[in-house]
Amino acid sequence: MCYMQAKPGKSMIQHQKSMHVFHRKWHEPLETFWHGVRCYVLFVALIALPVIGMAQDISVRASVTEPVVTVGEPFEYVIEIQGSVNVESVQMAKVPRVEKQGESQSTSVSIVNGKVSQSRIISYTLVATSEGKLTIPAATVKVEGKLYQTNPVELTVVKAAAQAQNGSAVSGNSYSDLVFIKPVVSKTKLYVGEATTVTYKLYERADISNVVVEKDVKPEGFWVEEIDLQQGRSSVPHTTEFLNGALYRVYTVKKMVLFPTRAGILTNGTYKLNCDALLTKIKQQRGRTLLEDFDAFFGTLGKKVKIDVVAPEIKFEVMPLPEPKPLGFSGAVGKYTLSATLDKSKVKAGQPITFRFTVAGEGNIAAVLPIQLDLPEGFEKYEPKVEENISRHGGVVSGTKTTEYVVIPRVGGKFEIEPVSFSFFDPEKGEYKTLLSPRFEIEVEGEAIVSAATPMADRQTLAKTGGDIRFIKTQDDLKYRPVPIYQSVWFYSSFLLPLAALLFVLVRKQQQEKLQNNVALARAYRASPEAKKRLKLASELLKQNKQKEFFAELEQTLVKFIGNKFNTDDLALTKEELRSLLQEKKVAPATVEKCLKILEKSEYYRYAPTSQTQDDLNAVLHDAEQVISELSEHPTSS
Repeated sequence: MCYMQAKPGKSMIQHQKSMHVFHRKWHEPLETFWHGVRCYVLFVALIALPVIGMAQDISVRASVTEPVVTVGEPFEYVIEIQGSVNVESVQMAKVPRVEKQGESQSTSVSIVNGKVSQSRIISYTLVATSEGKLTIPAATVKVEGKLYQTNPVELTVVKAAAQAQNGSAVSGNSYSDLVFIKPVVSKTKLYVGEATTVTYKLYERADISNVVVEKDVKPEGFWVEEIDLQQGRSSVPHTTEFLNGALYRVYTVKKMVLFPTRAGILTNGTYKLNCDALLTKIKQQRGRTLLEDFDAFFGTLGKKVKIDVVAPEIKFEVMPLPEPKPLGFSGAVGKYTLSATLDKSKVKAGQPITFRFTVAGEGNIAAVLPIQLDLPEGFEKYEPKVEENISRHGGVVSGTKTTEYVVIPRVGGKFEIEPVSFSFFDPEKGEYKTLLSPRFEIEVEGEAIVSAATPMADRQTLAKTGGDIRFIKTQDDLKYRPVPIYQSVWFYSSFLLPLAALLFVLVRKQQQEKLQNNVALARAYRASPEAKKRLKLASELLKQNKQKEFFAELEQTLVKFIGNKFNTDDLALTKEELRSLLQEKKVAPATVEKCLKILEKSEYYRYAPTSQTQDDLNAVLHDAEQVISELSEHPTSS
């Protein structure tokens, strides 16, 4: 039997072709679509997998945009969930006198340095219907199967009319609750010279930009040390802080350490910033379009306003340093140590040796005066080299000040160098402390020999060469003709010299007794020599272009000179007291004004950011020398 396969008909072939075309037309695009969906789901799963797998601490908190709101005006109640975005439910307790108008949510996930942080923010638009104190109870939030509670939030509701009249409520063009400056001070009651730290913190709830310092702080009566901060809010790390139920971003915009230079009630001055703030606009309509919700979510609806931000002034109660002050106290306040070294203790006459004294610790290092070194006869001392290293980390001013003396012994023998002292006031313990260096023993070999016939000026020249050059003694060709003894000057001098020496000793002894028994006279006697030494030191600082130290030394020189000259407490003198004292002593008005002007310049330019020209500085030094010269000639009591 033979079977034959029947050929399909023409109609069936056309049907198969049409089905094949239909399959290709619709099946392939659908395959492509579902393939894309599967890839997208896989991509999202891969991205979400490490986020889901990373455990985080979950915290919830609530806040309001306005601590003071107006009846009928909408405000936002915000619940922030940190640590998870899987919020299953939120239950708000019913709040009397409050209507709910709308709700929005946002989610954020960020990965910084491998650390994943995620949060969800739920915002409710509420309207208060009557005035008075209002408390929004804690809300219950269910996150990943666990229940969490927010903090209760308190706010004040005021009438619209009352708010417009009462400037203490924030509305209209008042934005003091959106951005403000809060100064934080370490202490407000302190001693003269004691450190206090002032930190200016900027609190903001609005998006602000173009922050400009309109008026910087210039405290009068303080030595100021600025603490360097990173420039710009974008580079300064910020923290968050809740105040009056509202969440603020907090930036440290200025930090400085103040050292009061006089006693009394002082203020830190005004600090003022200017900035632009972007105010987000809230839609009040109950029925809102999708586009409006989209815009409100991204915060694009709003306006930019110019805001002046002024920090409140701080009052300081500055106490004078207690009496009596130790001998040699120069005004140092803080905590210090003293170290001393000598590079060699056995030398030959004419060879230099170096003493180095270092004061280290916390306090106003720049105002610490160089250590004074007293040497026995036979030693030549050069002007000291002063170096300072100041640190301003963590709001604490500390550092070192080193005084280095190069000394040349001119005579041989064994010598003892008495200890040097450094006194300071410890404000924490309220007492003075005196530090002593060790006693140094120096052995000098040989001696700088000077010819007996050499004039005094030439002897000094020879001494400075270390005895390397000697005069050649020449023979005298002249014949000696003796003079009768009664015609000799020495004959009469032999009678007068002992009498003159006795008279000098008696006068000197009487003068020393007067100085020992009369403190005022002793201070006035040494006022001019000490002032001249300190002016010389100020001149050296000027040559080294150390302007701050120059003005500090100049001010200390004038104040201490006046204190010694007229026997008054130089550390407690204010400008007005100084003026009254000089006028009482009948000092010429021109001299008084010149003196006060120098003190004002010194106090200002010690911490002024601008520097003065060399001619200006020389003029100030010249004026100070003139004032001291004129006051030196003035009688102590008038």
